[in-house]
Amino acid sequence: MDKEQAMDGKATKTWAKDLFIGFFSGGFWPSVSRTSASAYFPTGRIEHAEGYTQPHAGYFGGLYLGYDFKEAAIGLFSDKRWKAIPAVAFVLNYGQISSSGFSYNSLSATPSYANGTSQSFIPEIAGVVNFSNATRFVPFVGVTLGAALNWLIDESILGPHAEELLVPGQSSFALAFTSKLIGGLAVRLFPHWDLIIAYTTRFIAPMDFTFQGSPQAGFHTLVSHSGWYQDFEGWGAIQYNFWP
Repeated sequence: MDKEQAMDGKATKTWAKDLFIGFFSGGFWPSVSRTSASAYFPTGRIEHAEGYTQPHAGYFGGLYLGYDFKEAAIGLFSDKRWKAIPAVAFVLNYGQISSSGFSYNSLSATPSYANGTSQSFIPEIAGVVNFSNATRFVPFVGVTLGAALNWLIDESILGPHAEELLVPGQSSFALAFTSKLIGGLAVRLFPHWDLIIAYTTRFIAPMDFTFQGSPQAGFHTLVSHSGWYQDFEGWGAIQYNFWP
């Protein structure tokens, strides 16, 4: 091996030692959100309804791969014992939740009731700042930007007289921008291994889901419009660091 190859190998090892990988899981609790729906009839008539939906608690999990920019660390105090170290990670999330809600229109004295299951796959990029110090406990803050791929599964809507308004067994897909704010603590368990405890809040932009109406509904298509979504998440992770 010549000198140039040895230097390239050393550079590769130096770069790789700042990588980290983790697996996470947790629960989330959404806030109440506004919804609306537009029903399209064969005659060309369109009816609109407004309402609220209350998702129940859900679960999520996933994995991430990231890189610590230790060479960009900034000393926070004169003794340099605390440092702000930026990091970036690619994150893959999967989550599932059930929800229910009521909607009203001007033509009916009683509301319609809806329920279903939502499944989400969210790839995103996370930017994080770790506040490194001389202890085993490292607090951090961050933000993510990504895309939410959402499916509504087995959506059901019951009309004022308990009639089913949708063809059973349908699913509908929508894509939306998403972001979340992160705050947490990393605890060094053993060399290379950290326990991550975090609390986050996620936002998802409004989405439209399209369904086929049942014969008794009278309309052929229903478009469900969801408003801005927000939830609150508590989760933990096990992280392996390529540095000691």
